[in-house]
Amino acid sequence: MDTAHEFHPDTQIGLILALTINGLAVSAYPDMAAVAQKAERFGFDSVWLCDHFLTISPDDYVKDAGILDGSEQATDATVVPTSLPLLECWTALSALARDTTRVRLGTSVLCNSYRHPSVLAKMAATLDVISEGRLLLGMGAGWFQREFDAYGIPFPPVRDRVSALAESLEVMKAVWTQHNPTYSGQFYTLNGAICDPPPVQRPHPPLWIGGEGDRVHRIAARHAQGLNVRWWSPEQVSERREFLDRACEAAGRDPETLRLSVTVLLAPTGSAEQEARLRTEFASIPDSGLIIGSPERCIERVREYQSRGVNQFLFTVPHVVQSDYLDIVGREVIPSIKSG
Repeated sequence: MDTAHEFHPDTQIGLILALTINGLAVSAYPDMAAVAQKAERFGFDSVWLCDHFLTISPDDYVKDAGILDGSEQATDATVVPTSLPLLECWTALSALARDTTRVRLGTSVLCNSYRHPSVLAKMAATLDVISEGRLLLGMGAGWFQREFDAYGIPFPPVRDRVSALAESLEVMKAVWTQHNPTYSGQFYTLNGAICDPPPVQRPHPPLWIGGEGDRVHRIAARHAQGLNVRWWSPEQVSERREFLDRACEAAGRDPETLRLSVTVLLAPTGSAEQEARLRTEFASIPDSGLIIGSPERCIERVREYQSRGVNQFLFTVPHVVQSDYLDIVGREVIPSIKSG
C-alpha cells in the first residue's frame, strides 16, 4: 500500500442529487430541496447535481458513457431512450443556495460544451457570492452524444472536446483572477472579460475534473484542485495514485494538493431481497461501483477506500426520496466513516 496517501481525518462526503440514470435523479424541486436539507442535517459536506437534460435507463447509460467491455454490444443507436423529468443543473443549484445554509454546492460535472467558459466564470462567481463561498465547480469534456444531438449542440471529436476543456479552465481562472482578463487560444478568446463582483473564494472556487482517461487526469493535475472517478474499486484508485503523482510533479505541484474522490452507489440495507433487487436494477454499473448490503458491510467497504488514500466520496443513493437508505447512511454510516 502507498503509505504516502493513507487515510486523512478530513473525510468529505457528498451526496449526488441527480445523475442521468433513471432511479438516481430527484426530479421535483421540492423533493430536491428536502433531500438536500436532510443531507445537511445528517452531516454531509456537499450536495451535487449532474449537468444533463435527459435521464436514461442504466443500460443506455453505460453504452453512451463508454463503460461497456469489449464483449458487450450496443443496441441500435437510433432508439430513443425513455427520459424522466430532470431539472437543469445551474438553475436548481442556484435555488439550493438559498434553501441550504452549510453544505457546499457542487456540479458533477458541468459539460464544457454547454456554456462558454467566460460566461460560466461569471455565473460561477455570482453563485459563489449568493451562496457565501460554497461553490465547488466540477467540469468535464462531455460524453452524452444523444443529448448533444437532441439539443442541437455540436459534438466534436473527443480529442477536441478534451482540448477545449483544458482551455476553458485557463479561461475561467483568467476571468476570476486578472484585472483585465485576456486570452487567445484555439477554441476561446477573451478581451477584457471583467468579473465584478469576483468570487468569494480566493483565488477562485475549487475546480474539480470528472473523467477516467490519462489525458483528462493530466489536465486535472495541471489545472484543478480535485479529480473525481466513477465506479472505481479501492484497488483501481490506489493504482492510479502513482500516475497522478507523476502528473502533478510534471506540472510543478505537490501531489498532495490534488484531492481524489470516487463516485459510488451507496444503499445500506439489511434485506437480502432489497439488495438483490438493487443489484439487478443497477447491474449495468460495474460491481466495483456498488456498495450495497448491511450498514456494517457498507462501512467496511468505504474504509477500504479510506485505507488507500481516498478521503472524498460522492455517494448516489437510489430512489433517495422514497427509500430509507439516506436515513440509514446519515445515522449509521456517516458517523462511523467520519470518525475514522
